[in-house]
Amino acid sequence: MVAGLLIIALILGSVWAIPAVLAETEAGEPGRPINVVSAPAEPGELPGVLDAAASSSEGPGTADDVIQETVTAELAGAPGSSSVTVLDAESGQVRAERASGEARIPASNQKTLTALTVAEHLDPYSRLATAVETGEDPHRLTLVAGGDTLLAPGKGDPDAVNGRAGLEDLAERTASALTERGVRGEITVSLDTSLFSGPALNPGWAQEDVAAGEITAVSPLAMYSHRVPTSDGKDPGSRGERPENAGEAAADEFRERLRNQLGTRATVTPGEHARPEQAVELARVESAPLHEQAAYMLAQSDNSLAETLARVAAREAGEQGSVTGVQRAIRATLEAHSIDVAGADVIDASGMAVSNRVTTGLLAQATRALLIDPDAGPYGQGLPLGGATGTLTDRFDDPDERAARGLTRAKTGTLNSVVSLSGYVQRAGGEVLVYSVIFNDVQGQTGAARDTVDRTVAALAQG
Repeated sequence: MVAGLLIIALILGSVWAIPAVLAETEAGEPGRPINVVSAPAEPGELPGVLDAAASSSEGPGTADDVIQETVTAELAGAPGSSSVTVLDAESGQVRAERASGEARIPASNQKTLTALTVAEHLDPYSRLATAVETGEDPHRLTLVAGGDTLLAPGKGDPDAVNGRAGLEDLAERTASALTERGVRGEITVSLDTSLFSGPALNPGWAQEDVAAGEITAVSPLAMYSHRVPTSDGKDPGSRGERPENAGEAAADEFRERLRNQLGTRATVTPGEHARPEQAVELARVESAPLHEQAAYMLAQSDNSLAETLARVAAREAGEQGSVTGVQRAIRATLEAHSIDVAGADVIDASGMAVSNRVTTGLLAQATRALLIDPDAGPYGQGLPLGGATGTLTDRFDDPDERAARGLTRAKTGTLNSVVSLSGYVQRAGGEVLVYSVIFNDVQGQTGAARDTVDRTVAALAQG
C-alpha cells in the first residue's frame, strides 16, 4: 500500500495535488542562456521518474497471463488493425502483446520519439536565444534565429511557455544599445536563419495537411509556434492562421517595433547583408527552458514545435538541422537506448507523415526510456495526465474508462485512419506498466477505436 501511494504521489500525481517529481522540475537549476543549446547535463544529475519513486517491483505483481487476457478481451471486436505492447516499467519485461512487431502508422505518438531525442541531446534547463548582432558597420544589424519559435510579438510573459520571450523586449533592448553607441540614421536589419538547412517542408507531408495548417514550413524563428498573432498580439491558439513565411513575419514584426522604439532617431529597413564573422551581440531574449517547451509540445501535440525542437536536437547530435538530420538523430537515439528499430521508417518528428512506420514495441521502449532514464526525468514528466491535461483532458470520460483518470500519462495520436496512445499507468496493486496501442485502418471509426484504447488502459489500471 505504501509503495502504491508513493508511486501515485511521485510519478503520476493528480489534479488535486502537485507531485513531488514535478516540484523537482519546477525547482531545478536555473536555465543557462544559450544561442542554440548549452552543454548537456552531467549523467545522473537529474532524477528519472521511477528513480524518485518506489520501485514497481515492490508492489504486488500480476501474472503475465492475466494482463494478456485483459488486453485480448478489451480488443475483441475492435475496428481496423491493431498492435499492442505492455511492459513492466521497472524491468522492461513484456507483460502483454499483440502484433507488437508489426510496423504501423503512429500518428502523433511519433512525438514520443522526438521527446526522447530532445532529452538525449539537450539540457532540459537550457533556453533558446533570439539575438541581434552587429559588425564593423553599426548601421547593419542581423536578427539571429536561435530556434525559439514561441516568440510573442509584444512583451514576453515570464509565466508562459508560448510567448515567454517577446519581440518588443528585444526591440527595446536593441534600441537602448544603439542609443548608447550613438547610432542614428538608416538602420538595416537582415535575418539569419542558418540554424536550419534543407527543405522547410518535409516531402512526406500531404499537401492538403499543409494547406489546412496542420503543419507548415519549418523556421528557426517564429511567433506563437508558426501562427499569426491575433489583432491584439495574443496567441491565436492551435487553430490560428499560418504565416506564409514564419521567419520573415517575425523579422518584420521586430523591425516595426524597433522603428517605434527609435522614433525619429533612425529609419529601419530590411537588409540582405550576411551575418558578420566578427559579430557583437547588442541584445537578446530567451525562451522558456527546453523541458517546458517539450512538455508543451507533448501536451498540445504541437506539430510545428515538434519539428523545431527535433532540428535543434539534431544539430546538437552532430547532424544538420534538416529533415534528414532529424531522421538520423531520432534513429541514432533509439539505437543508443538499445531500442529495436527493425521495420521502423522515421520520416518526421511530428507524426504528420503517413509514411512513418513504427512498432508498438519500439514506442513502448521509447516511453519506458523517458520514464526511467535519469537524464530524461523532466522530459518524461511532460506527458498529458489522463482526464486532466492537454490532449487527454476529455479522455477516459465514459464509466468503463474512468478507472484510468489521474493514473496514466500518455501521448495521443489521431489521423483520419489512425488512433494511437503510448504512455504508462499506475495499477491498483502499485506496479507501473508502460503501454503502446496503435490502431490503423479505422476510417469512420476513430471514436470507437479511441474508446477501445481508453477502456484497455482503464482495465490495466484496475489490475
